Amino acid sequence: VKSTNIEHPLANAQLAANCPMLVLFTLALQGYLFQPGYLSDGNDLGELFFDVSDAKKYCDAEKTCQGFTFKETEEPTQKLSVRFKSNSAVTYDPSWLSYTKSGPAPYFYSTGFLGDGKELHAASMTLADAQTWCDKNVKCKGFSADKPRISSDTVYCRFSDMAKVTYEGNFMTYTKVPKTLGTQPYTFHPGYLGDGKSVHEAFMTLDNAKMYCDANSKCAGFTVDKQPAEPTMELYVRFKSAPTVAYDQNFASYVKDNVKFEL
Repeated sequence: VKSTNIEHPLANAQLAANCPMLVLFTLALQGYLFQPGYLSDGNDLGELFFDVSDAKKYCDAEKTCQGFTFKETEEPTQKLSVRFKSNSAVTYDPSWLSYTKSGPAPYFYSTGFLGDGKELHAASMTLADAQTWCDKNVKCKGFSADKPRISSDTVYCRFSDMAKVTYEGNFMTYTKVPKTLGTQPYTFHPGYLGDGKSVHEAFMTLDNAKMYCDANSKCAGFTVDKQPAEPTMELYVRFKSAPTVAYDQNFASYVKDNVKFEL
């Protein structure tokens, strides 16, 4: 993919990273759909080294940006080589990760499947189309899909009327975020929360982890193992006071969307 040099406020801030000035940003309200795969060639808006949070803010500020994509790496790193695109068509591929701007209803991503409840529908489609289908069906609480093993334009999705997740590494699940008082949206990040103080550690479901973090003002987010060794109902969750994520393919982190953080 051809890289393009562009002028942008966040890009300039990145170039001036050695400046001692402290700048605080609040994460934007635009929702993003995490998808394992790459945004197709062409429609390039540039390529920069960012973490996921900065990449989202960059894409929010660029009206033509529909998403961004980066290749998975085996080595942990703080910044990733992120490619910004003006199209949102994803080709599913296990070696790439993408975030595309989504509709108004937020979804929570987790590794696993929806095993309980009634299956409302099942078909091969894109994850964006699956989100649209679930948005239009009031009974739909979420959907699961097989993780891609080879490049594909679609994945097989199953829709359920229950949002209970069994964590398992070969599947991915997207559940609707309930619109209840005190519930906050979270963004999935591939990696771990390494900075800040440890707030709490325990075995629990991701739903219970979200409720714990929502109720604790010191909690900025939490980290779990990305792919459990075997199917399980609970994960070992580590809660942290700082939202800075270090990329690592072996972990998954969830960060509050309303947390203020440093650039």
